[in-house]
Amino acid sequence: MENIKKLKDAIHKLSEADAKSMLFFSLINKQSTEDMQQFILKQAEDHTKFKNAQTVHIVFGHSTGGSLRAAFRETDYEITEDIIILPSDFSVGPVNDLHKESGIKARVMWLQERYSIDNDELKVYQQDIIDAFEKIKNIPPHQDIMIWTCQNAHEQTGLRLVLALLKNKLNRVFVLDTFQAFHETYTFPQLAEENYPMSSGEIKSEDLLLFYEHYELRPLNKAKQQALYEEGLGMLVDDYNIIRSWEHHELWHNINEDRDDAFIITCAKRLHEEDGEVMYRKAARLIGEVLGHMEQYRGSSWIEYRLRTLIKQGVFTYKGDLAAMRLYEVKLTDEYLTNPIY
Repeated sequence: MENIKKLKDAIHKLSEADAKSMLFFSLINKQSTEDMQQFILKQAEDHTKFKNAQTVHIVFGHSTGGSLRAAFRETDYEITEDIIILPSDFSVGPVNDLHKESGIKARVMWLQERYSIDNDELKVYQQDIIDAFEKIKNIPPHQDIMIWTCQNAHEQTGLRLVLALLKNKLNRVFVLDTFQAFHETYTFPQLAEENYPMSSGEIKSEDLLLFYEHYELRPLNKAKQQALYEEGLGMLVDDYNIIRSWEHHELWHNINEDRDDAFIITCAKRLHEEDGEVMYRKAARLIGEVLGHMEQYRGSSWIEYRLRTLIKQGVFTYKGDLAAMRLYEVKLTDEYLTNPIY
């Protein structure tokens, strides 16, 4: 009877988003009754923790979220802090109406048309965004909000979108820029020139904890918050631009999906020159080379999509299976090896 009462209390505490998540994951994973019960009890526990938390941290990407959870593990922050993860690369893809389910579905469809992602992964991704936005909208007014960002289009876009969602909330809002915090904490001029860290996900968990505890933070002033909110609101109604870059401390928007193609070709040429011969190489190797030298933050899925597009255009030849980057190799065609201009 006691277990039944706990389960009924837990179900009563479920929000609509939690209930939808429970149903969704039970169908996707074919969970047993026992698994579903544990899921409900865990959601209720998380709900209680979320309501009691002093500060809610909003991060962009599972890498940053995992590192921050690790940083808080076995500290008092496990009780006083909660973390909301927005699982997306906001440097590419539509974000208009992303605060609505229709906008999220449109973004998922856009990704599905370009990326090699199976349907189950896309469904989980879609539900994760819905749940994250729902949690952001339901943050209680007594909790401080800490938004973690960095000097890249992905996290700077996320910052603006979140502030648009927080309109009319009275919470104190803090912004922690991990690039700025890193270089004010450590003196590595060369790393600053190399644009390290490119993203918050590159920061070690112990450094995230150090920044949170020792970096001087003040609530975002109203004028700055209003300006960022208006930018975010503009993006939520922008059904035109799909590519974003971070240049001169500003977000730049455009529609050119091929903007990174020339750099992919440049990296492929450099690898050929280093090898001293023209040969097929693993697609993952080239994608890693591109990501390691790009000035802009881009996800591997985006670069792989552009590589497959260049294959279709005859810029690269390939052998293997294009279903996944680990399954095929690529080589520049002779025309693009000798032509200095793309």
